[in-house]
Amino acid sequence: MKKRILLLAAALCLLLSGCGGGLLEREWSSVTPHSAGYWENGDKDTLRADSYQDAVNAILMLVANHAERGVVRCYFGSDAEYAELAAEACNEVQQETDLGAYLLDYITYAGTDERGFYELSLSFGYRRTAEEQEGIINATSTEAIPDLLRAAAAEGADRLVVRVSYFSTDRAGVEQMVRDVQEEKDGGRDAGILAAPWQVSFYPDTDEPGIVEITLK
Repeated sequence: MKKRILLLAAALCLLLSGCGGGLLEREWSSVTPHSAGYWENGDKDTLRADSYQDAVNAILMLVANHAERGVVRCYFGSDAEYAELAAEACNEVQQETDLGAYLLDYITYAGTDERGFYELSLSFGYRRTAEEQEGIINATSTEAIPDLLRAAAAEGADRLVVRVSYFSTDRAGVEQMVRDVQEEKDGGRDAGILAAPWQVSFYPDTDEPGIVEITLK
């Protein structure tokens, strides 16, 4: 399933905020579908899905917009499959996508059989605020993390959250980057024991994460 979301994740990265004036100054842009027909009948709360992957993408679009509720109309599958497919799509978004793993606390949903489609009504519970979501910085590579971290530390930030398109190193390599920057900030390796190691978290918590969160305080 991981491979199925790569193209969407790349598209969302482009649609999300770009670089502002300072390293930590970013703006969040609403995610919009690749075609106007993706929204059902022009209703911005209702999306159309003609395949399972469309359903995953639609749910992820709602999450990227920090929507509290949304509707996905599914024009695929059979009556016997809808409940299982709905559960699978919601779980994939929350557990296997970077934004879902970082932002979501839960997804609730209810399905209704309509004539010609299955209507999935969704509600989202977030463990991150819209302001925290706006603070996500997009980077093309993990090589950007040290400079971003130096800027965050210089500005006295509590945390740094980076959404990375390409991991040029593994998780251990990222953790080493963070240790090196903290040691540099605290006067080098000969300065003694670091006061409190900065904490590094990965979303999703797998060998192929997409978001790195570094807690400085």
